[in-house]
Amino acid sequence: MAHRNREKRAAKKAREAERNQEIYDEEFDDEYDEEDYYDEEDKPRRRRGPHPALIAFIITAVIVAGGFYWLNSAYDRAISPVDPGNYAEVTIEIPEGASTTTIASILNHYGLISNELFFRIHSKRMGYDEKYKHGVFTLNRSMDVNEIANVIIKGTLANTKRFTIPEGYNTVQIAAALQEQGIITEAEFYEEVRNGVFDYHFLADVPLGDKRLEGFLYPETYEVFDDASAHDVINIMLHQFDQLFHPEYYTRAEDMGMSVREVVTLASIVERESVVAEERPIMARVFLNRLEQDMLLESCATIQYILGEPKEYLTIADTQIESPYNTYLHRGLPPGPICNPRIASVQAVLFPDNNDYLFFVLSPALDGSHRFSADYNEFLQNKDEYYAAVGG
Repeated sequence: MAHRNREKRAAKKAREAERNQEIYDEEFDDEYDEEDYYDEEDKPRRRRGPHPALIAFIITAVIVAGGFYWLNSAYDRAISPVDPGNYAEVTIEIPEGASTTTIASILNHYGLISNELFFRIHSKRMGYDEKYKHGVFTLNRSMDVNEIANVIIKGTLANTKRFTIPEGYNTVQIAAALQEQGIITEAEFYEEVRNGVFDYHFLADVPLGDKRLEGFLYPETYEVFDDASAHDVINIMLHQFDQLFHPEYYTRAEDMGMSVREVVTLASIVERESVVAEERPIMARVFLNRLEQDMLLESCATIQYILGEPKEYLTIADTQIESPYNTYLHRGLPPGPICNPRIASVQAVLFPDNNDYLFFVLSPALDGSHRFSADYNEFLQNKDEYYAAVGG
């Protein structure tokens, strides 16, 4: 009996050993294939991947190509204008004997170039070194590196001309002023207003036509080159508005439930109605209060815009002229701005005073200030006192 048990145990161990060998052989066959893994002694070995040297070469090539692309892009940006459309004068002085390195440092200090190293490289590449002159030079940030270099080499700036757009001018007045100042003709101005392509976010919802850019041609004194086109002239004014209408203003307008054009439209009314700077936020709140209560704005400035020429005193008949810009007849804002306001009037609309006034009228002091009131009877009294002061 004991003998048979030992035989059974021995047979069981033999069967287990045989199964373990089969499992090992299957795993071995999965990991090594006779056709793919062998050496001259028929011993299995792992399949070889790409040679490490080839991998290193490919990685190096990719890095070099990427670096070259980045360097070329950075170089192109470095020799381009720092601020296209900004023609504001920047006067610099190059001392006698200044090296290209010193000149690059001066230009960078005044924000005329974006990279000193690339300026030096470009100067070397173009043969500008040793040609730069000393002296006082007038430049601007719309010039690229080649234009700046040529000015310093020649010692003179290309002929320029200045023009001024007063605060509160409308499109018609701007067109006439540009022609009168010898910048561009009225015909050139309107052709560009109607058909010019200007890539600014604030122009996204403006309608076509002669009034397309009304409100965004920022009032300022500008300098342009003698050969500046109508596009150049108009773009410099739009660019200035873009510089002053900060990104947070878009958010503020949205929070107020207004488009940028609506903000500028109301700001243009504030611009034409106000004389005293401190009153702009107060006046802006008056108009906002009237809009919230669905009252007519009744702005005399909108009537003046309809008339086309300033009129010292408006009549009842004037306030009955049929026009979508007539805020005595139509509720809400007019179809668009009535002038091109300064940034202070825009800020007054975006950040108005906190008051409950609904009315205002010129002060009997006749100093351009106004009297504000929330009560209509008080307004009538203020109005009578003003008329008494002007004699009627």
